[in-house]
Amino acid sequence: MPGAAIQPLLTTEEAAAYLSVPARWVADAARTGKLRCTRIGKHVRLRLEHLDELIDAGEQAVTSDVVPFQRDQRRSRL
Repeated sequence: MPGAAIQPLLTTEEAAAYLSVPARWVADAARTGKLRCTRIGKHVRLRLEHLDELIDAGEQAVTSDVVPFQRDQRRSRL
């Protein structure tokens, strides 16, 4: 396809490094259907866009109810 950008497929190890999780977690998530993947024979390959979907789905919203931690201003008694 002219003009189409080639998107490389990642191995489970490469995807794990991208997500900063163990490779076993990526393999398990792909096997159970929690993570979109492509199977080429017995090999599992992942696209960056699918990993980004996973990241976006897990992103937590910021709430205004969060109270910042404040240290006690008194000096410790040693």
